[in-house]
Amino acid sequence: MKHILFSLLLLTAFAVHAQVSPAMKNKTQPITNKTQMQSALMVQTVKLEDFTEWLCPKQLLRGDREFNGNGPKVKCEVKIRISPDGNSLLADFYLWAQETVHDWSTTEGRWTKKIYDAPLGLKINKILSATASRTQFISPRAGMQIFVPGADVAQVMFTFLDNTDIKSAVLQAHGVDAKDKSAVSHLVKVIVDNGNQVVQVPATDGALVKFFHIVGDTGGDDISTDDNCNDDTRIVKIEFFPVKLEFRKSPN
Repeated sequence: MKHILFSLLLLTAFAVHAQVSPAMKNKTQPITNKTQMQSALMVQTVKLEDFTEWLCPKQLLRGDREFNGNGPKVKCEVKIRISPDGNSLLADFYLWAQETVHDWSTTEGRWTKKIYDAPLGLKINKILSATASRTQFISPRAGMQIFVPGADVAQVMFTFLDNTDIKSAVLQAHGVDAKDKSAVSHLVKVIVDNGNQVVQVPATDGALVKFFHIVGDTGGDDISTDDNCNDDTRIVKIEFFPVKLEFRKSPN
């Protein structure tokens, strides 16, 4: 009798296992798939090459094509995004410039350029760091010093940046303490290149772009009429902070 009862208990246990096991297996399957997906992803910090193609706006929105040393006020923005096929990064550039007195000569331009190719066999899955930066400033007259001895550096910087402060995230990316006004002022430089005054300025917001290099006023007409950007208001160079990317293996 004992043997019969033991056999019945064993059969019951096997029956219960047969009913529960498939359900448990189905519950654990999504976790296994998620683990496999995560193992197929990799994160890497990429140093983007400086963008050095000159970009000059041609559209005349107002006034004539000459700033006459009156600024201009400049606004510039750069955004990055993943290409539809996941093989590259695209950058969307925007530049706006306006004379600071009547007749308020104004121009703007937009461009999209490829700035990075993913390694062979990989696709870009996500951008894990900043995807945009913007800046603004009032272009100084040729030969004019922005910072002079004895000047209130903080006020001069605020005025130069068209009454805008640099966000703390940008200063942190530069490794600069916001309270150290001298160090902040060193982020701005004015050099002469190809006969034009080029302003190097940090982003005021967004830790994607390290430095914008922009020509505001020139010696002649400033707003271009063609694709030859020499001696015209233009983007000269864009320097990027390192970008953190998530990659996935290409199925091909």
